[in-house]
Amino acid sequence: MVDAPSAPERGVTTSEPTTSRAQWGSPRTRQAVSVVLAVALVAALVLLVLAFLEHRSNDDEAQKARDTVMLKAREYMVAGWNFGAGDLDGNKKLTAYRSRVEPLITTSFKTDFDKASELLEKAVAGQGYSRKVTVDRVAVETLESDSAVVIVGGESTETVKKEQQSGPYAWTITLKKVDGSWLVDDFSEYGAAQ
Repeated sequence: MVDAPSAPERGVTTSEPTTSRAQWGSPRTRQAVSVVLAVALVAALVLLVLAFLEHRSNDDEAQKARDTVMLKAREYMVAGWNFGAGDLDGNKKLTAYRSRVEPLITTSFKTDFDKASELLEKAVAGQGYSRKVTVDRVAVETLESDSAVVIVGGESTETVKKEQQSGPYAWTITLKKVDGSWLVDDFSEYGAAQ
């Protein structure tokens, strides 16, 4: 014998969930909504990928710019701070030294460089003064579209009349962009008042 369903308790109502086709619209409307949602999802994904690629491209460009100024500062330190008697020509001039450094510096910095080179020539020729440096650390302090400040550090060995003195150094190198090329415009001891 089959039991008859019991009557609901007093005060409790039961209802079966009802789903009518009218509630969700026609099949054509559901299909249109599905297509619109799919297109919106694809468009959002495309925009997300493009934003990621643009961000990555900007990061790559920024890193290239940092690498360029760090390389130029390193090149200047190697060219300008490694010198000795081998750089003197027959007239006791630092011809080889000047030819290494001058292409790396701005016109405004060349005036100071020429004055310092004359004193340096006398010290190299008269006292056997020489300097050898290594570049062990390079970091970008600031970088703008046409100027940069780079910190360079390493070890320096100076020789005067065959007596050597070695120690660490840290210099701040200021660069300017001139006609699309980065050139050294000034330098100072790192941490010195500007």
